Amino acid sequence: MSEVYYLDSHCHLFSEEFQEDFDEVIERSRKKGVVFLNIMCTEEEEAYRAMDFSETDRDHISVSYGIFPTDAEDAEKRWGELEKIAEDPRCTCIGEIGLDYYWEKDPAMHDLQKEVFARQIELARKLNKPFCVHSRDAIQDTYDLMKAHHWKGLMHSFSGSAEMGREFVKLGYYLSLGGPVTFKNARHAANVAREMDVNFLLTETDSPYMAPVPVRGKRNEPSYIPHIVKKIAELRQMKEEILAAVLVENWRRFRSLQ
Repeated sequence: MSEVYYLDSHCHLFSEEFQEDFDEVIERSRKKGVVFLNIMCTEEEEAYRAMDFSETDRDHISVSYGIFPTDAEDAEKRWGELEKIAEDPRCTCIGEIGLDYYWEKDPAMHDLQKEVFARQIELARKLNKPFCVHSRDAIQDTYDLMKAHHWKGLMHSFSGSAEMGREFVKLGYYLSLGGPVTFKNARHAANVAREMDVNFLLTETDSPYMAPVPVRGKRNEPSYIPHIVKKIAELRQMKEEILAAVLVENWRRFRSLQ
């Protein structure tokens, strides 16, 4: 196993893309030193399987569950099960929740997304657990809600500007960067990686999506995290192993927000 340990703060390891070779994916992750995993779940069945798996290593494996913004219409009928899972001590974070105006164009649905987002933040507050945010084409509304319902959380796959990133950090929110920071055209992500307070940065794969260069186009998985850390280290002119240690410490601090 690598002597450098890495963080993947957002990976969908119980999605169907990993059903055939889950054990091999976990083994590759461990061999690369990617031992800190936060498994994201958007369906109830995924969440229960992930929580059972987390019992193999509660120190390193976390589970997050929430109602995804494009599922806002189903929130009422799913709310009881959401509360049941969220109250389970093995579920350590509420997410991914938030706003997505890319896939949903109807303004009325935007209002419903905002209502469900705010309600889930308040659930996180009630349970004293942090939350993880998905925001696509909705950065200002996301910020306004996270300021109005201020709690403890992180921005997953942050794609906003460095200026906007600083506003989130001022509120104490963490910013997680993934594969896009390695893309040639990802100016915002590169600027955030370079300019943000390093103590508020996290890394993720968003597996199985958005694999980093040099494996772009492949199914993403946690073992690719070192490519992301390497790029951020280059942008910040830091040693990779030092940055990796800082990111892990940031994650420990974020988890301790409970």
